Amino acid sequence: MAIYYLCPEHRHPVGGVRVIYRHVDILNAHGIPAYVVHRTPGFRTDWFDNDTAIVYWRETRVERLLARLRRRLLPEAVIELPIRGGRAARIGAGDILVVPEIYGPDLAAAQGRGIPKVVLNQNCYLTFNGYSLDPGRRITPYQHPDVLATLVNSEDGEDYLRHAFPALALHRFRLSIDPERFAYRGEKRRQLCFSCIKNRADAMQVINILKFRDALRGFEVVPFINRPQQEVARIYQDSALFLSFGYPEGFGLPAAEAMACGCVVVGFHGGGGREFFRPEFSYPIEQGDILGFARTVERVIEGLDRDPETFAAKGRAASEFIHAHYAPEREGAEVLGAWRAILERAGQVGGA
Repeated sequence: MAIYYLCPEHRHPVGGVRVIYRHVDILNAHGIPAYVVHRTPGFRTDWFDNDTAIVYWRETRVERLLARLRRRLLPEAVIELPIRGGRAARIGAGDILVVPEIYGPDLAAAQGRGIPKVVLNQNCYLTFNGYSLDPGRRITPYQHPDVLATLVNSEDGEDYLRHAFPALALHRFRLSIDPERFAYRGEKRRQLCFSCIKNRADAMQVINILKFRDALRGFEVVPFINRPQQEVARIYQDSALFLSFGYPEGFGLPAAEAMACGCVVVGFHGGGGREFFRPEFSYPIEQGDILGFARTVERVIEGLDRDPETFAAKGRAASEFIHAHYAPEREGAEVLGAWRAILERAGQVGGA
């Protein structure tokens, strides 16, 4: 038995990919065989250091033809998935395949029929991408017999999926923030930063409102996108403010990382970040409230100038909260706890 995490391939930083690698490392460190599955031979995510166990699809023309014939001629048969690089030549009924939520309503049926599966849902707001508005079309992996359980990465995601699928076997795991890379720094520049990955138009409005009101006088504005993690960490550590434009968010990792580095965060929690956007050390803004966002940033900068010690205390409190609640040790314990429950269930239903 082994656990195989199907993983997208990105050459730029994508938080969900690192989570997949992290899960595989945690499982292997505790004696549970696990692998990342990539499609491209030799591919390995290189924007963070890792020696994670990886296997690759073995997709020859013959293998595809045999799988097609097997699906047609043996409608009840398990469709094993050929791989190379691990201990086994195929992923089969004795293994578990973990599939991200991004693969849509057919992800259970399309990825190795009959192989026990777990859905890894890292953004609940992508759950229904690719679905139909037809009330009669009820295809979903969350009610598929191959699917043993779903893993979810936030309180918000847990609430969302539990409401949508009340009978779902659901396990929430905690993400972790690297305490060394995203370490607290109290000495800050007059600098604000933000990620440009989502809702760039909102950022454009907020920054220009502040600019033309002269509210940014003396502040350096640092937008970033697809930067290496070590560079992003340095930006956070230098910055007094982080502006969060992310929506929707499965968790909101950039805001959490910025808090870990001592930034005071203003902006959208995106849904998933609701659990750590505490009003005692951050400034949550209602999604879409551009004017409220700009006014709050201006007010926070005025507060920094008037009472820098109180401002610094907020950044310190944010960092302490993030490092306490999202420590690697807590993540590891929750991932292991979830998988022990899933493996027990798999044994009960005749799987791994």
